[in-house]
Amino acid sequence: MPRIFYGWRIVAVAFLTHCITTGIVFYSFGVFLSCLTEHFNWSRAQVSFGFSLVALCGAFYAPFVGRAVDRYGPRPSQLAGAAVMALGFFLLRGINTLTEFYVLMGAVVAFGSTALGPLPSNTAVANWFVRRRGRALGAATAGISMGGVIFVPLTQFLIDRVGWRNAFAALGVFILAVAVPPVALFMRRSPESMGLRPDGGAPPRPDIGFDLDEEIERSWTPAEAMGHRNFWLITAAFALTVMGLSATLLHLITFLRDRGISGAHASWALGATAGVGVVGKLGFGALLDRFEQRRVIMWCFGLQALGLVFLAAATSWVTLSLYVLVYGFAMGGNATLQATILGECFGRLHYGAIAGRMSPFIVFGQALAIPLAGAVRDRLGTYMPAFGVIFVANLVAVACITRLETRAKPPG
Repeated sequence: MPRIFYGWRIVAVAFLTHCITTGIVFYSFGVFLSCLTEHFNWSRAQVSFGFSLVALCGAFYAPFVGRAVDRYGPRPSQLAGAAVMALGFFLLRGINTLTEFYVLMGAVVAFGSTALGPLPSNTAVANWFVRRRGRALGAATAGISMGGVIFVPLTQFLIDRVGWRNAFAALGVFILAVAVPPVALFMRRSPESMGLRPDGGAPPRPDIGFDLDEEIERSWTPAEAMGHRNFWLITAAFALTVMGLSATLLHLITFLRDRGISGAHASWALGATAGVGVVGKLGFGALLDRFEQRRVIMWCFGLQALGLVFLAAATSWVTLSLYVLVYGFAMGGNATLQATILGECFGRLHYGAIAGRMSPFIVFGQALAIPLAGAVRDRLGTYMPAFGVIFVANLVAVACITRLETRAKPPG
């Protein structure tokens, strides 16, 4: 067995693919949003719907991608996804109409990001780790926030230097150059495929009553999972929080510019929020290995609600800094917690297929929230009512998590 467990290479590749997918498809569009509205005179709601199409169409692709990942492993999916996603960004360089924008976002970028991104990456990590799953997924999903740290200022730099059209093309080149080699060289479907065991075959820890073989066998089929209330409680909780996170982050730059903050400083605020999210993912990943998952998730959602209060009051650098620290840390846990609670409740053998079935419901909320927040701003001249709804949604998500039964066993 290698001196360093091979699973940590899987974590490193997952970190990178998370970083590229979320950083380029999600965070960079917070920067492109203003460019497209100003260049084409499109409304914020119209441009936001382009991102919603990525989410909606990605939800359609997710069940198929999930089954393919379970059957063939994550590597073929991610290689195809990187190629298609890069093609989408090359083609975005030449858009001239809203229809062209929508078609490319929904048909090309959506498929590429779904096949490259969180679904295959999280499935791979969940297969390679059981006992250390929280820490491993925390490290892997830290790439989501790192994507904001890297790609928000990078996208702003590219737009300032070469214009938004060439910035799209440059990001397409980046996807091919940075994502394809490590996926091709290091990504593997499971430890069993290499004669290894999850976590490197470390002995069980009697102090927490953990049995590795029992955890491997305690896996639900997709149909069994969908028949249990845990599936719907997890779906509702994370749909509510993801729609809030997406709307808040995608419109953050516009919101701060409405408050009189320059575009460059607003971009740095978004990047800083993502940067604190890296700490949040690592922190929540470590907490999950020590404390009961439901309680950790409830604290995460509660802190997100508190961060929104600071954002609403962001009239000085003090309150803006409090928002960055609190909301950034809390949002960092969201992707980690979603991935780990899914593995905790339903096991690892059908993780990809179950995640794929859950994805459309979560993504629908995300796709609905983003243009609605833009429409609220266009109609009322302020984002405050939208932020109020997001605050309440976080509290409802907390209530959903309190009802989870984390150690339920599959029927039969």
